[in-house]
Amino acid sequence: MGAKPNRLLIISRDALLDTLGERDTRPLFRTLAALNRKGLRLLLTAPEPDRWLPTRKNVDNALSTQRELLERFRAAGGDLEGVYYVPRSLLTQDRNREGALKDILKRYSLQADGVTLISSSSPFLQVAQRLGMKTIECTPANKPGLDLNSALKRVI
Repeated sequence: MGAKPNRLLIISRDALLDTLGERDTRPLFRTLAALNRKGLRLLLTAPEPDRWLPTRKNVDNALSTQRELLERFRAAGGDLEGVYYVPRSLLTQDRNREGALKDILKRYSLQADGVTLISSSSPFLQVAQRLGMKTIECTPANKPGLDLNSALKRVI
């Protein structure tokens, strides 16, 4: 059974970046591209950088990483909606996570049950669950548990 036409898969960018240290990431990006072709839109979330530094002398690492990931998605035949940067704050982080997820729902005109979040962040997953989103927790590639490749198989 294919994905519903207006569904969104949100993946924590850090979970994706963690897999890039593996020898061959082409199968991962091919899996993401296949999900994309089945009608699943793909969006990454990331913590907002402390400082944006878009100058001629200093290339912003967050934006160059975003560009690299976009290129990998396209090379595999998929498309990435983009990266949604979640504001960071020690005092209001839970509220920021909830606000970000609600904003994503609004931007994509989706109900929470049309969204799946894959992340290794328990607090982010808890907020998504409270909103009614499907959640899949993954672990870093070097730790036991469900890695991103295996988590993606649960989306299908």
